[in-house]
Amino acid sequence: MIIKEIKDNVGIITLNREDKINALNYEMFIDIEETLKEWENLSDVKVILFDAACQRGFCSGGDLKEFYEAFLTNPSCLNKHEFFSKEVLLDKYIMSYKKPIISHWFGIVMGGGVGLSIHSDIIITDETTKWAMPETKLGFVPDVSVGKNISTLPQALGQYVGLTGAILEASDLMRYNFSHIFCRSDNYQKLIRELFKVAKENPQDKIIEKFKEASKNYNLPIRNTYISQNMDKIEKYFSKNSVKEIYYDLKDNFDDSFAYKNYHNLKIRSPLMLNVQFEKYFMCKNLSAEQTIDLDLHILNYATDNGDVAEGIRATMIDKDENPTWSVKSIEDVDMKIVMDILNEK
Repeated sequence: MIIKEIKDNVGIITLNREDKINALNYEMFIDIEETLKEWENLSDVKVILFDAACQRGFCSGGDLKEFYEAFLTNPSCLNKHEFFSKEVLLDKYIMSYKKPIISHWFGIVMGGGVGLSIHSDIIITDETTKWAMPETKLGFVPDVSVGKNISTLPQALGQYVGLTGAILEASDLMRYNFSHIFCRSDNYQKLIRELFKVAKENPQDKIIEKFKEASKNYNLPIRNTYISQNMDKIEKYFSKNSVKEIYYDLKDNFDDSFAYKNYHNLKIRSPLMLNVQFEKYFMCKNLSAEQTIDLDLHILNYATDNGDVAEGIRATMIDKDENPTWSVKSIEDVDMKIVMDILNEK
């Protein structure tokens, strides 16, 4: 499910699970970690490249269907927290990896695929990139430390992205420093040939600097996007002091298609986890990436134990009825003391 190759001092890990858009399963967590450990002290490898063979995208996230069947609903599973614990161990290892890492975000880039690669020294995007963290629909919150990155966004945009699972394009990712290179997809192979040349000719500690210089000729200008064109509406509706205020302001403005769409988007998401994410946006401003991912795992374990994760996955990916029965039924029923307890009891 991954392809390993060393070429011109570049260790290439290619996600290769096309039928699942490279959704990461437990076996892949192990294979990626073992490969990185093998290459960490190998002099032939100076830099790591995360790429994908699937044409539809880099990675659709963790394989939540497998998680649901093998961990959540499997009576012989002794530890239903093991899947995400293994993912977090891999992501924390990557955060502190000794060698530079470059990642290629194209097509669908979601969830666990973001967590695997967001700490790369260089992230390459193109015109096909569709980035999202849709976890509130699945009964938890944007995890794998990405809440730290979301917390760097202006408040209204950060809440919009974290609560609604909004899609970011390459220009958005470049504009807000989530990525570093924006090239045309048909120039990507030329750009990677530049990486091979740089890696072969330079010591490890110069590769990122030299590759950034070489990539300047490939960078596209930042463009207008759905996000940039709707920033006034994002500011209007998401610059609030609570999820409840956002929810009712959207509800009161159904003559605005943006408000109508986002009200119904929020309505199918976990009311409890929407409130956890709202408060987590502010909390993550004062946390490191390592502290954020530890908090993420704590929240995930809570949401796994209270049934919201299983229900979110069931409604979205198993039965696909888009009609989840959450542990907390409505925005009005959310107890903010419980929300703060979830965030503070790590």
